[in-house]
Amino acid sequence: MKVNELSKQQLTKLKESYLSDLVNEGTFAEVLGVDHDEPSYTDLANVNDLVSDEFLMSYYEGVEFTEDDFYL
Repeated sequence: MKVNELSKQQLTKLKESYLSDLVNEGTFAEVLGVDHDEPSYTDLANVNDLVSDEFLMSYYEGVEFTEDDFYL
């Protein structure tokens, strides 16, 4: 399935995964404009405010996902 076919819950998991990718790249603080290098509990609780659906749609355009990509 394409990113625009994901459920709201799957989109939230994908946003959390995106934050983890930023940590692994060492760009979390820079990209989000914060002074910490990995997501706080507050960041995770507000992930839908930090990463927009529109950004995710663009960033993951063309990627095929399966149900196995999401642990719900």
